[in-house]
Amino acid sequence: MVKSYLSAAICTTLVFSPVASAFEWDWYGKLELQALEVDKGLYRYGDQGRQIEAPFSRLGVKAKHQLTDGLAVIAVYEWQVNGLDDANRDHKLGSRNTYIGVASTYGELVFGKNDTKFKKSEGKIDLFNETVADIAQITPGQDRLENVIAYQSPMIEGFNFSATYQTGASDETAGGYDWVLGYGDPALKKYPLYLAYGRTDELNNITAERLLAQMPLWQLDGATLAAGLMYQHSEHVVRNIQGDAWLAQLSYQRGDFTYKWQWQKDDSQTRHAENARLNNIGLDYQWRNNLTAYLLLSTLNFETDNDHAAALGLKFYF
Repeated sequence: MVKSYLSAAICTTLVFSPVASAFEWDWYGKLELQALEVDKGLYRYGDQGRQIEAPFSRLGVKAKHQLTDGLAVIAVYEWQVNGLDDANRDHKLGSRNTYIGVASTYGELVFGKNDTKFKKSEGKIDLFNETVADIAQITPGQDRLENVIAYQSPMIEGFNFSATYQTGASDETAGGYDWVLGYGDPALKKYPLYLAYGRTDELNNITAERLLAQMPLWQLDGATLAAGLMYQHSEHVVRNIQGDAWLAQLSYQRGDFTYKWQWQKDDSQTRHAENARLNNIGLDYQWRNNLTAYLLLSTLNFETDNDHAAALGLKFYF
C-alpha cells in the first residue's frame, strides 16, 4: 500500500509539475561488514558462535518536489539487510522507513512506515547503535512501525516538538501514540547540549517515559570528551510488567580515533526474561570521510547467566 502511494505521488509530481527542476531526488545508504563472535547466544541480535554479518546495511532514495516557496512533497523509500539473529535467516531483506508527506515552514507531516519519535528521541546517545550492544538489546521503545502518522516541528529557539500516531490500518498491534519535546542538537554541533523528554502510550504494547541529556564535558586542542545519561520507565501493557532503565556513556574523540564506553541496566524484563545489565567498550577509527573501522567488546549479564560478544567491522555511509 505504501509502495503504491509513494510511486503515485512521485509520478504525479513529475507529470503535473510546472517546473521540472523543482523535483529533486538522491540515493543514500550504508554498507557494513562485520565479523562477530557470540559466546552463548543470549544476545537478541546475535547467534552463538562466529559469523560474518552485514548488519542493517541499507539503500534508500529520498525525493522532494517543491510546490510553492513554503510547501513541498517529500518521500522516502528504503530497504535493508536484516540482522543480526537467526530469526531473520529466511528473510534477509526487508523494508525500512517508507513514507510520503509534506514539508513546510510549520514542520513535516508524513505517513507510512517510520521510526517512532520516541525512538528518535535517543539522539546520538547510543554509541553502539545497530550492533549487538544497541540499547534495544535490553530496553524497549526502539520501534519502527507501519502506517504511522508522524509530525516534526521546526526548530524554535533551540526547541522542537514531534509526535507519532499509529492508525488502525496495520497488521501490527495497532493504535497508540507518542510525543517528544527536545532542545538542542543531538550531534552537539549547533548547540552545546541535547535534552529530550519523551512519552509513548501503547505503541507496540509499550507505555514509557524517557528523559535524556548529552553534552561535551571537555574540549581542548581538537579533542572532545562527551557524556550522555538516559532514564526510562517502561510498562508492557499486555504482559503487565514494568521497570526502570538507566544508561550512561562516555566518548573521547581525538583526531581520527574515538574511544567509547557505555553502561546500561534494565529491570523491566520486557526484552529479556530477567533483569539485565549491558557493558560495552569500543574503538572507532575514521579512516576516510565516510569510512569507519571499529572494534566492539560487550558483556550481557542476567541474574542467572551471562554472555559475551566481540565484533570487528567496517562501515561506509553514502
